[in-house]
Amino acid sequence: MTLILSTGDAEQVLDISSVIACLEETYADLGSGSAIYRGRTDLFHPTSAAIGADIPAAHQFKTLDGAIPRWQVASIRVTSDVVAFPQIDGARRRIKIPAAENQSWVGLVFLFSSATGELIAILQDGILQKYTVGSINAIGAKYLARKNAKTIGLIGAGNQAGPQISALCQIRAIEQVRVFSPKRDETAAFCTRMHDELGVAFLIADTPEEAVRGADIVVTATNSRAPFFKADWLEPGMHLSCMQRDEPMADCFTRADISVFHTRMKEHEYVSSDFSEMERRHNFIMRDHPDSGINWNDFPDLGELVSGRVRTRTRDDEITLFLNSTGVGAQFTAVAHLIYERARAKGLGTEIPTSLFNQPMPP
Repeated sequence: MTLILSTGDAEQVLDISSVIACLEETYADLGSGSAIYRGRTDLFHPTSAAIGADIPAAHQFKTLDGAIPRWQVASIRVTSDVVAFPQIDGARRRIKIPAAENQSWVGLVFLFSSATGELIAILQDGILQKYTVGSINAIGAKYLARKNAKTIGLIGAGNQAGPQISALCQIRAIEQVRVFSPKRDETAAFCTRMHDELGVAFLIADTPEEAVRGADIVVTATNSRAPFFKADWLEPGMHLSCMQRDEPMADCFTRADISVFHTRMKEHEYVSSDFSEMERRHNFIMRDHPDSGINWNDFPDLGELVSGRVRTRTRDDEITLFLNSTGVGAQFTAVAHLIYERARAKGLGTEIPTSLFNQPMPP
C-alpha cells in the first residue's frame, strides 16, 4: 500500500532532535559519496491566474531529488507555485501566490523504495521544509560554532526564524537570543512565543548591529534578495549562520576563517519563450536569487564537513560561516523516510493501493 501523509500527520511524529540526527547521518553519507542528489531544477512559464493589472506572473515548477542507500529510498520533491513579480518601492519583487483551492499552495514529496522501485508514500512538503532548514543550519553550527556558545543574535522573526533557534538550542546551551526585525509588533509576539516554548531569554534589538554585537552565534532568517550582512559585523569567535545566500555580503566569505556551503550545486532555471517575451515587455529579468559573484566551487560543502573531509573550528577566536546556499533533494528523502516509518508504525495517513502506480511491461 502507498501511504498518503498530510502536514498534520507529519507534525504528530516529528521532533527537531530526531530530524537533526537523521540529517547528520545523511550528510555523512553525502560526504562519503554513498548518498546522492541532483541540483534543483526550475521551470518558468506564464500563468493564466488573475494576479492584477500589468503585473507579470508565472507558474514555477520546481523539482529536487535524492537517493539514500542507507534506508533504501529515493524521492523527488515537486513544488507547483504561482508567482508574481510586482514593482514594490521601485524594485521588482517575487511573491508566491496561494492560487490553489482555498488559498493554498502545492508542494509534495514522492518517496520510492529502492528495493522494489515502488511509490511507498506521498507527503505534503510544508513541515519538511520547516524542519530541514533549521536542522541543517544547526548541524553546520554543531561543527563550526564554539562549544561554549550561549548567545544568539537573530535577524528576522518570520516563519523560518523559530525553527532556526529551536534547532540551535538542541546543539548548544543557549541562554539568550537578541532579535531584530523591522516589524516591531511581529518581533514582540515572536519573542514571547519562543520564550514560552524554549525557556530562553529573548530580547528585542533596535538595529541589526545591536542584535549581532557580541553574539556567539548570529542567524540571518530573512526573505532578502539583496545582501545586507556586513563583514564589519563579524567578530572573533563568532559563527554566522545564513538561512539563504542573499543575506551575507561577498566580503564576509573572505573575512571568515572557515566558510562552508550547504551545497556547491546551483539550481538550473529554464524559461519558456512566452515568459521571455513577458520579461521583455515588462523590462525585467527574473532571477529567483541574484548572482552574488561568489564562486561556489571555492568552498567545501556540509557533507564534506560532517564526514571529516574538511576541518572544523580549531580555535575559539576563529570566525566561521555556514551558508545554506540552496536546498538538496537528499534532505527531503531523509526526512520523508523518517516521517513515513513513524507514521506507518502509528497507523497514520491514508492508504491507497500501490498497484495504481505500477504498470505491466509493454509487449
